[in-house]
Amino acid sequence: EIEQAKGLEFDYVVLADVSAQSFPDTPASRRLLHVGATRAVHQLWLASTGPASKVVREAAERAGGRA
Repeated sequence: EIEQAKGLEFDYVVLADVSAQSFPDTPASRRLLHVGATRAVHQLWLASTGPASKVVREAAERAGGRA
């Protein structure tokens, strides 16, 4: 569970299945992805089995990357 990692930090974080189905564009999904992504100190890896969540796509666009 992502909530259990709140307050912790890790060198590497892998968030699996950040798809639109798993993380719809809702405040709760945004919060969970934020908590998961901000645990990474050095590298954050995102994996998706379908189209990436809108939340992830928007964050990638702001960062100048792609999702």
